[in-house]
Amino acid sequence: MIKRILAVCLALLLLCGAALAETIAADTVLLTVGDREFNARDIDTRAYLLYSEGRVEEYPDYDTAVDSLIQDAVLEDYLKNNGYTDFDEEEEASFRNEAQATWDGYLDNYVKYYLTEDTEEAKAELRVQAEQFFISQGATLDGVIEDLRIQAALEKLEVDLVDGYVPSEEEITAIFDQLAPLYQEEFENNVQGYEFYTMQYGESLYVPEGYRSVLHILLDAEKDLLQAYIDARMELEELESDETVDEAAVASTRDKVETARTAIIASRQEDIDNIYSRLDAGESFQDLIAEYGKDPGMQKEEYLKEGYKVHQDSIMYDPAFVAGAFEDGMQKPGDVSRPVVSTSNDVNRSGIHIIYYLADVPGGLIMTDSIHDEIAQVLANEQLNKAYNETLTTWKDTMEISLDEDLLAELKAEAEEQMAEAEQAQ
Repeated sequence: MIKRILAVCLALLLLCGAALAETIAADTVLLTVGDREFNARDIDTRAYLLYSEGRVEEYPDYDTAVDSLIQDAVLEDYLKNNGYTDFDEEEEASFRNEAQATWDGYLDNYVKYYLTEDTEEAKAELRVQAEQFFISQGATLDGVIEDLRIQAALEKLEVDLVDGYVPSEEEITAIFDQLAPLYQEEFENNVQGYEFYTMQYGESLYVPEGYRSVLHILLDAEKDLLQAYIDARMELEELESDETVDEAAVASTRDKVETARTAIIASRQEDIDNIYSRLDAGESFQDLIAEYGKDPGMQKEEYLKEGYKVHQDSIMYDPAFVAGAFEDGMQKPGDVSRPVVSTSNDVNRSGIHIIYYLADVPGGLIMTDSIHDEIAQVLANEQLNKAYNETLTTWKDTMEISLDEDLLAELKAEAEEQMAEAEQAQ
């Protein structure tokens, strides 16, 4: 997607950049694109911005920064000369209001970061200082307004570039068919890898067989009882992991674990009995979650409707919870587990679970609505980028671009030297 990076950078970002060469003044013009001039600070700031966003591997990468500035300048010139930046009064007022809120936010963040004396006078002084600092770095309220106008203009340009293109179902299916086998190969026998992937990136095109969705009622318990159970389990784990296992000590500690678990269950026995009795009478599990449950996740509509997806090899949940979701009595949707005690190192996240078998989760290669939409968006982005790249060269040919290669080389050499000295000093 063609998205211009906002010109206004936060104070901390600008302060982190600061690798400018000492012998080249920050306001020395190195690059001219049409009637736009870019000085050494502009190039350095863009270099650090690209690095901080992960778009380049090293800082300072001044060559990429120069290319980025040229691209932005060419694009802005095209937008202005072809009517894309023509807006009515209502739109201009919206830009000003949004820019003012953004600008105030930058100033407020600066004040919060440097405030040492919580008085109105100190805040007012820092706000003036913040505005002066941003302006000294070339960031202004007018600049924020201009960025918003450019962003809005880009949206209009993108519509024209794609020229009504909408990915067909055949194109979407072809991409799915191409990628899905790779996901299957990776995750078919790798539940742990699948769960790491989905936690990090979202849905996978392949779902391992064997998942079921469950709901649960989490009952809290007294912290001293939970802590005793946690301590007993940790003791048992240590004994079982010893190079020479003391079977008598292990057996004794297992009894201690069971005693602690039984005490936790007994502490909420009345509520547990009421829940099972009301379920037997036909009350819905979801209604009882609302009345008894302490898990915030079960208060969210998404999870209350679809449940938590659990596999016998899941690593996302306490092993006791997983075991409860697959105990012998959990044979079909609608079944309810016996009370399960699960723990973590934090007693506030531990408690008693009554688990409800909601449904089986389809496994295999699955084109969900979100995956369908994501593929469609990728195809649309590719079409947009292709159209943009094909026309960018034409736009550049219409503009006069001048770069002082000698000054840029000097800037790079001195910045690299300065960075090397900084690394040695650490």
